[in-house]
Amino acid sequence: MFAIWGLLVLAGIFVTVRFTGLMDHMLPAGDPPNMTFGRDANLPNVPNFFLACPADRLPDSDRAMQSPSFAASVATLTEVLIETAPDHGMTLMTDVSGGKAGRLYFLARSAVFRFPDWVEIELILPEVDTETGNDVAFCLFAQSVYGRDDFGQNEKRTRAWLADVEARMGQNQ
Repeated sequence: MFAIWGLLVLAGIFVTVRFTGLMDHMLPAGDPPNMTFGRDANLPNVPNFFLACPADRLPDSDRAMQSPSFAASVATLTEVLIETAPDHGMTLMTDVSGGKAGRLYFLARSAVFRFPDWVEIELILPEVDTETGNDVAFCLFAQSVYGRDDFGQNEKRTRAWLADVEARMGQNQ
């Protein structure tokens, strides 16, 4: 009987903390990682990240993928990234009102326990490739703030988000 009562009290505490927004204050996100992208990037020693870059900037890691590039403007890609992010549980934390994005920072939180993850995007200025016609690319770095392992959540979110971005960019062209 005491065990049931104890479980009910703990469940009540969790529901109160989780659904009143207190969990976000108990697990602060801190500052974004501020990644330096490139083949020789200094990657974390723990598997709590995922990376996407164009082939010429992609480090050798099993936690990375080649990012897509688009025949579009930087402004269009920025707009699509910002519009699709909330569908994947991410909130834009960068002020892009000046029209110069350069880097975008998104804060993602896990559904149940609200663990924070930072997602950083560096937009690469257009360089037209005469063979493929693609001219806008980006690097993306997603990393958990807490824990040594993200259990593949950053990769899963990144792949789903980029699939949505690719679908949306295909409609815009």
